Amino acid sequence: MAARIEPSYAPSVRSIRHLSPTDARRVPWKNGRGETLELALHPPGASFERGDFEWRISRARVEENGPFSNFAGFERILVVVEGDGLLLVHGDAAPRARLRRLEPYRFSGEWPTAGELVKGPIADFNVITRRDAARAEVASLPLGRRSARESLSTPHTFVHVLSGALFARITGEDEPFDLVAGDSLWIEDPRSGDELELTGRGDATNALLVRIDVASDVRA
Repeated sequence: MAARIEPSYAPSVRSIRHLSPTDARRVPWKNGRGETLELALHPPGASFERGDFEWRISRARVEENGPFSNFAGFERILVVVEGDGLLLVHGDAAPRARLRRLEPYRFSGEWPTAGELVKGPIADFNVITRRDAARAEVASLPLGRRSARESLSTPHTFVHVLSGALFARITGEDEPFDLVAGDSLWIEDPRSGDELELTGRGDATNALLVRIDVASDVRA
């Protein structure tokens, strides 16, 4: 049985990290068919290679049709961020799914999954969480020049800029963070009542927002 996920996590100390593409780590796929750009992984000291992580955020390119790696015990969320889409085939485990650009899709890591390109290579954004340790939600934010305000109500909030640029202002910070395409902002352990305001700086500004909650039995 999956551990129960408790909302409203609000410790007293927070960490804010502005990450650039040079902070990411290139890692071979588990099945050896490609390479991933690892943007974030938790907890500290864990590694993808050992498989002892609770959650991971990454980006990758898919250049050809083929099987996905098996991640038994994990949940996955996949977002096509470049290209004309991807068809995922799960055998008898679930119906085929057509993934369109910037539409998050959740599936189980143990499903036998293969990807079929719709019209040429794509780039995707991946969030994977250990089912008994964490749960993630991913939202697409087509900001343009608009602003969006989000409450920081989970232990981890992760913003990734896909295109354009934006200002990210967090409660209590003197200056906003200036993020451009490829940058990320990782907010960990926010204070109660903290909010995040994102303001796009151009018509083409698009971002992804990831919220990650942790299982109650992991917090102790």
